[in-house]
Amino acid sequence: APDLVELGKDDAGQDRFTSREMIEAEQRLHRAAEMMAEREFHRVSEQDQDKALARAADRGLTLSGEQADAFRHVTDGRDLSAVVGYAGTGKSAMLGVALEAWEDAGYSVRGSALSGIAAENLESGSGIASRTIASLERGWAQGRDMLTSRDVFVIDEAGMVGTRQLERVL
Repeated sequence: APDLVELGKDDAGQDRFTSREMIEAEQRLHRAAEMMAEREFHRVSEQDQDKALARAADRGLTLSGEQADAFRHVTDGRDLSAVVGYAGTGKSAMLGVALEAWEDAGYSVRGSALSGIAAENLESGSGIASRTIASLERGWAQGRDMLTSRDVFVIDEAGMVGTRQLERVL
């Protein structure tokens, strides 16, 4: 088939293929992600970061070193940031503190996930109002709930989102 591209063998020795269309979608997604990661339009001041951390500590939530590093990373201003961690490591708690910092800086924060359960878990764990990506895409197609430069958009479990859908979102 002319549209297929051979990728080679997988760990089990099976031949693997993809389509030229998928390679092109992955390249577009990669370019969009790189451009966003280089832009810095969503900076949270160090003062707002420190205030959010202090309020969390007042509530008895002190971020671990890794959580604090992740918090500084997602609030440093880049238009695209990624945090990777195992379940139960406190990503949602960290995002709850980031929510406060983002809101102090004047941003609106919205969350999303591929599944409804994941969106509910993001919302309950972080306080970030969340919906499924499909629900948001439907609204966007109808001109509703559009993102602006004053929004921070959090995607939970982004690695589970398909290439084409993630490309549309970015």
